[in-house]
Amino acid sequence: VKQYSSSPSSFVFPITNNDDDDEDEDDCSIPKYGLVPGEGDDATTKLVFLISDNTGTLAKNALQASLAQFESCDDRYQWDDNNDVVVLDKDGNVVNEYSNDKDENGKNSNKAVPKRCDVKTRMFTFIRSEEALASIIKVAKDKKAMIVFTLVDVDLREKALRMCELSNVKVVDLLGPTLLTMSNFLGKRPAGLPQSKFFKDRNNQQATRRVALSDSYYKRIEAVEFTLKADDGQSPWLLEEAEVIIVGVSRTGKTPLSVVLSQTQGLKVANIPLVLECPPPKELIDNPKINPKRVFCLSISPASLRQIRTTRLERRIVNVDMDDKYSLVDENSRAKSNYADRAYIMKDLKNVRDLAIKYDWTQIDVTGRAVEETASYICELLKERFEEDVL
Repeated sequence: VKQYSSSPSSFVFPITNNDDDDEDEDDCSIPKYGLVPGEGDDATTKLVFLISDNTGTLAKNALQASLAQFESCDDRYQWDDNNDVVVLDKDGNVVNEYSNDKDENGKNSNKAVPKRCDVKTRMFTFIRSEEALASIIKVAKDKKAMIVFTLVDVDLREKALRMCELSNVKVVDLLGPTLLTMSNFLGKRPAGLPQSKFFKDRNNQQATRRVALSDSYYKRIEAVEFTLKADDGQSPWLLEEAEVIIVGVSRTGKTPLSVVLSQTQGLKVANIPLVLECPPPKELIDNPKINPKRVFCLSISPASLRQIRTTRLERRIVNVDMDDKYSLVDENSRAKSNYADRAYIMKDLKNVRDLAIKYDWTQIDVTGRAVEETASYICELLKERFEEDVL
């Protein structure tokens, strides 16, 4: 057994063999509980430990959604050494700034800076033994961290709650209340096994086989492969096979939205950039097999689009030519670009709106919206329009 690190700002969990794991799991790249969190935690930093018996995606998403309800506590807020802060949108662009600078009257020259809220998280995945839990909870107590866990095993979940209570560690059980209520509602006991773990046979014997990958898993993989082929106007002949078609001007988030829809919902998605100087592809507007109710046109406020495009131009300081050599961007050519020009953006957006009205596409305003939010909205519309096909 390895000893704890002597450094007060970092720690190492003891690594031992887990008797509960079957030998068949040796071929999986599942990390043990020897995770070493980063250094530099101070008294002003709030630590949250995320513990999962699987990948931890549920715990991570729940924490992010919760932190977004507290001003300056989520990762949109970026602080500097002077405690000035900028607020970023989903694409990493600055949408607001707060400064501690004083004017000549001794007052803040900008909006009042919100109270600093530093929250750091540590993810512990594939935790399936009491020993691993005890090690994490011990360090959580020393670090004064809060614990959020998703554990499906009833005994392990109860032990986690009991150990946190004895250690005076704040804890949130995300799955326990849900499983209890569903068990009472369905009149069945939950299996208490992680999704990637083994399952028991009909005779309730020792678990001997892995859970087979479901049809929905293979459907999502196929959808992602299709979406990558049909990204950014590629392979327009695939449009009639797409279950969703995303169109819009440049920098409205068509590709991220397409990936989220394909990966989470198993939908085959194609996206087409609409450019002011070029007509839409004939495969989109002249194909009677394409239902306009499956075409969604993304719109955005001119100010937000201009800010995004300006930021993109500023970041493109270096270009890679065909010979993989680096050359500085010509300032004169940059100045001539109308990509972020307000007048051009207004015409660009108007052109897209006119096309959406002409071809009866559904318009969606993505200004300030997270990609996941837009994806959920599209799924709801699809269920209303093609419920039998989607469900």
